[in-house]
Amino acid sequence: MRYMLRATIALAIVLYCTPVLAGQPQVGDTIPDFTIAPLAVQGDATLLGLEENRPFKLGDIQTPYVIIEIIGVYCPLCHAMAPSLTRLCKRLKKARLDDRVSLLGIAAGGTSMEVQHIRGKDYIFPVAHDTEYDIYGKLGDPKTPFTMLVDREGTILYTYLGIIPDFDAFFREIQALVK
Repeated sequence: MRYMLRATIALAIVLYCTPVLAGQPQVGDTIPDFTIAPLAVQGDATLLGLEENRPFKLGDIQTPYVIIEIIGVYCPLCHAMAPSLTRLCKRLKKARLDDRVSLLGIAAGGTSMEVQHIRGKDYIFPVAHDTEYDIYGKLGDPKTPFTMLVDREGTILYTYLGIIPDFDAFFREIQALVK
């Protein structure tokens, strides 16, 4: 019985950590079309150049590039990476790249109320709720945190599964990709 439990745990770890099995999006892919529910936090739509209280599509966001951060509202890794994302937002603004790159979190399975809670606490950028996992499913059910940089057409220019280890290198990559 003990060996069966160990084998089951080992298999679960392999499945969790294997991106190919998770079907996560890859650089060069085009993300599928999806509609995002109105943002739960007042003012977040304005940050993205959108009308408040309206559903929207990724292409409606005013910047030519969007960093999409797939998060779990109860994911400890997501919360651990939040301060680095906050610094990235501020760095993009300081470098005057905020008119070219927006950040958008998508809370896989998160309700409007959960998003309101984490948005004020951990995230300084807009976070959309994906209560029914619709967007998450269309993106291939990637593990969280999962980071993508996409252009207006939905072409994926960058992906990373897990906590990005070097945000300076990530920032330089963003600069190079959004010239």
